[in-house]
Amino acid sequence: MFKRAVALVVTAAMALGLAACNTETTEATASIYTKVTESMMSLNEDGVKAVNAYKELLKVNKDSIQIIEKYFNVPTCGLHDINSDGIPEFYFFAATDSTGYSATFFVFTYDKGSDAAVKKIEIPNIMYLSGGGGGEYAVFTSPVALIVTRSSGGTESVTETVVYDMNFYKNGSYKLTQTHDAATEMVVNKYFANGSPADQAAYDQLVTVHIDQATMVLASNIQAKSEEDASPLLSKPAARLMNYEGMLSYLIKLS
Repeated sequence: MFKRAVALVVTAAMALGLAACNTETTEATASIYTKVTESMMSLNEDGVKAVNAYKELLKVNKDSIQIIEKYFNVPTCGLHDINSDGIPEFYFFAATDSTGYSATFFVFTYDKGSDAAVKKIEIPNIMYLSGGGGGEYAVFTSPVALIVTRSSGGTESVTETVVYDMNFYKNGSYKLTQTHDAATEMVVNKYFANGSPADQAAYDQLVTVHIDQATMVLASNIQAKSEEDASPLLSKPAARLMNYEGMLSYLIKLS
């Protein structure tokens, strides 16, 4: 039951392959997504300014990014025009303390008025180290939204899906909690939509709408364990994440 319920949410928001942006990265990932291979990104004047701001932001966060690469052995940085306004967003995983045992996911956009990178999204503990392995997550886009789904274990297993609009404001949230009932030896599922209880059918429909409209998988650590668990996201285009050095080199070329 637990596996089936997680698979439903994975269908709505997950797949494999820490991914993110373009091109000339040689990061070895075992992604089974449809790969997106782009030549050097074409930028307008504001895009170049954005890249310069992101380059400085990347340098400031060097240590906190590289500690995640060390402990999780994953690429961490992506560049993609999430809201299709002609200016790419910069997103990355970084540690928020010196241990590096958990990763926070950040999305920054460029503000023309201040000529600076501005943080729009911060999601703590999207990846974490534990005895049984960290949580599963996926970040993907649709024509009208950025969707982040993540799951965590423990006494109560929780899968959360958060939807952001193209201005990066939170526009909806869905949650599935699973607990074990010792008396009946059954798994008890509870569904929520925008903070209110929901039935399973309504929950599944709301979450599945987003996967049906998915256009690009930006980052994910989910692998299909079997054909039955395969997510529709596996057939969606995916960008490729870069490590710190690869992203710095790429931003320098773009600027």
